[in-house]
Amino acid sequence: MTSQICRAAVSAANFAFDRLYDYRIPAELENLVQPGMRILVPFGKGNRLTEAFAVQVMQTSEVENLKEVQSVLDLEPVLDEHQIHLAAWMCSSLYSTFFDCAKVMLPSGLWFRHEEWYQLADGITQEQLDARAQHEPILTLFSVKKPRRSLKDIRAEVPDSNLMRRLNELCRQEILRFSSSFSRKIGDKSVKMLALDMPADQAARRAERGRSPVRLEVVGCLADGGALSRQELMYQTGASAGILSTMVKQGILREWEEEAFRMPDFSHCEREPMGTLTNAQREAYDRISPRMDTDQPEAALLYGVTGSGKTQVYLHLIERALRQGKGALVLVPEIGLTPQMIRRFVCCFGASRVAVLHSALSVGERYDSWKRIRSGEAQVVVGTRSAVFAPVQNLGLLVIDEEQDDAYKSEQSPCYHAREIAKYRVMQEKALLVLGSATPSIETFYGAKTGRYPMAVLRERYAGTQLPQVTIADQREAARQGCFGSIGPVLRDAVAETLRDGHQAILFLNRRGAARQVTCTGCGWRPECPSCSVSMTYHSANHRLMCHYCGHSEPLPRACPVCGSTHLKTEGAGTQRVEQELHELFPKARVLRMDADTTRAKNAHEKLLAEFAAGGADILLGTQMVTKGLDFDRVALVGVIDADQMLFAQDYRARERTFSLLTQVVGRAGRRDVRGRAVIQTYSPNHDVILNAARQDYERFYEQEIELRQALQCPPAAQILTLTASAESERDVLEALVYVRQRIEGLMNDQFADFRYPVLGPAPASVLRVMNRYRYHLTIRCPDNRRRRELIGGILREFAANRQFRSVALFADVNPLE
Repeated sequence: MTSQICRAAVSAANFAFDRLYDYRIPAELENLVQPGMRILVPFGKGNRLTEAFAVQVMQTSEVENLKEVQSVLDLEPVLDEHQIHLAAWMCSSLYSTFFDCAKVMLPSGLWFRHEEWYQLADGITQEQLDARAQHEPILTLFSVKKPRRSLKDIRAEVPDSNLMRRLNELCRQEILRFSSSFSRKIGDKSVKMLALDMPADQAARRAERGRSPVRLEVVGCLADGGALSRQELMYQTGASAGILSTMVKQGILREWEEEAFRMPDFSHCEREPMGTLTNAQREAYDRISPRMDTDQPEAALLYGVTGSGKTQVYLHLIERALRQGKGALVLVPEIGLTPQMIRRFVCCFGASRVAVLHSALSVGERYDSWKRIRSGEAQVVVGTRSAVFAPVQNLGLLVIDEEQDDAYKSEQSPCYHAREIAKYRVMQEKALLVLGSATPSIETFYGAKTGRYPMAVLRERYAGTQLPQVTIADQREAARQGCFGSIGPVLRDAVAETLRDGHQAILFLNRRGAARQVTCTGCGWRPECPSCSVSMTYHSANHRLMCHYCGHSEPLPRACPVCGSTHLKTEGAGTQRVEQELHELFPKARVLRMDADTTRAKNAHEKLLAEFAAGGADILLGTQMVTKGLDFDRVALVGVIDADQMLFAQDYRARERTFSLLTQVVGRAGRRDVRGRAVIQTYSPNHDVILNAARQDYERFYEQEIELRQALQCPPAAQILTLTASAESERDVLEALVYVRQRIEGLMNDQFADFRYPVLGPAPASVLRVMNRYRYHLTIRCPDNRRRRELIGGILREFAANRQFRSVALFADVNPLE
């Protein structure tokens, strides 16, 4: 009988030799291995057990002397056929390994923890160990009393690049034995359920014998034939755990375990009818909804001014998908947006049909949400970027709200953009993709303008409310008047008026901490991170300097370490400093600060927003978290404290990002009866981006920006591909990139003569050194096609196999954020 063959994506394979490997399935595992399952296989010369995804099961292989699959880690596939194909596409497009592309689709609670151990071989005495340790210092870590050490601990004690070779030699000499184990990071949650194990009248008679009224209470609770968890039964009857255990032993009750899902608390969300669409919303819905009936992959742009009610259109589209027996997936860019969005969705569709996926949930909650989605119990999914991989059954609608947001782009390998993943998924599932925004990305709006997909427009705010009246406050004039605080006179007066009228204000500053940097007035010294080439930010809450790149923290010195001066000046205010200034200017005002420092705790976003919505604060001060998607009845004023902060960044998206943030945050004001007002503080009051944002004129901004993008060959005119190299030695990085550039240009002049584009660089990254690694990159402006993927993929594999550059890491990214 011919053995089955499993073709697998192996976790231990790096990009240099990443491919699908064939393994023979032993007789005892035949018919157990299925595509989409995780398995354990031997890999490499040492045949170490490693995790792998089974991709295909076949009958034959062209490879001889195959190794065997050792065990199966899953009871059923964790990836379906569509997800396996998606992983293959990501692998070729994002220059990442197949295993990493597949793994990113799973919740972290489903990942396995791999632990590797080394143990003294049987029969080794302490005297023998001490003697051998004179020649191999690694053995000093072991003793007869402590014969077992983890590989992680050994690496921490012995930082040697040849460590694995030395350990393998000790295993070959039978001094050490190697072992490894795989365990799930989190298990399934279960509860003990109880029900009557005999007719109710008979159970009552048996319970009376115990002469305990509580026993009769237990029987009465379960007399209708239902079942309750042990915890619920104890709460309702007052029975102790011992009484229930005795009743189980006596055969009155039967007990079993049932899976329970860890879910966020939706008890505060009461069902309510879905709102009626306005005429404008109905027109947008009627333009988009027929595309859900074509049984073809479709896309549409919902472009509407801030406060126009795009969410209401989403809700009606979701309702249509549910009526068709299909599922819906809604992506939002920020965790801070999910509480308000989730509340609306749960109120409309019920908690049992809605699942949530975002990083603020516990690992267990995310894992259980994934299981509910995969089983089809949850048909509506709301989440942030990684939710784009949610295994929604029979997906019919995929919505990306605020689709222009940078948060949809992953900066860790695989460097995917949720919008591109969404496009591939709707192609697979023949679903509808709706891209929604008041400020669409230039690429998305260009696609609509060139007829690639239709555009529905909402030009007026919901219920006829007017757009905010915007004032541009010239900070140059404030400086001439001697006002150097973060809150200029125009914004200060506007906040005072808002507070007098009993309304609320939102203030936006995209910089956390107290001050951007600290400077010695005596010698100009500035504290820099020891691991990164950036100045550290001062945080007044703990009086420490912090690096926002690597997390390094140290106390603020009392005196300059260079000249000894005690005159240390802080420059460039952050949210902590502005909060202090607000307390000084408006001592009676209640201020809430919302940034990465105040939202670390679980559910912190929801609690802060709920407190502000309930009137628990007069001013909400925050970073990007407060700029999009929030809807508060009493907010009459929005203030932008520093509009210039991102405008002049070295990034082709700087103008677009600034326009989008200004337009979005201004739109948080005046969303109900009172017309809102916005104040934009800037040192560039005549800049076209500032003026267009103040007018809320996206289309004029787009016409100016697309002309600039085409001239510079930036997206959507062309894609920007970067090859970034990093290493602890700056010289090694530069030598590696010079070699890569010459290699690419040589191939473009030879076998890739049909793909010839200028290669720019090496150029330093915007932050040259991060975590003691120097970073430089090459840039190629070119289209995305098969030839580019072949060229860059080949270069990356060739480089990874080149031992000359072992200390240098090289990776590719398309349209990176920096």
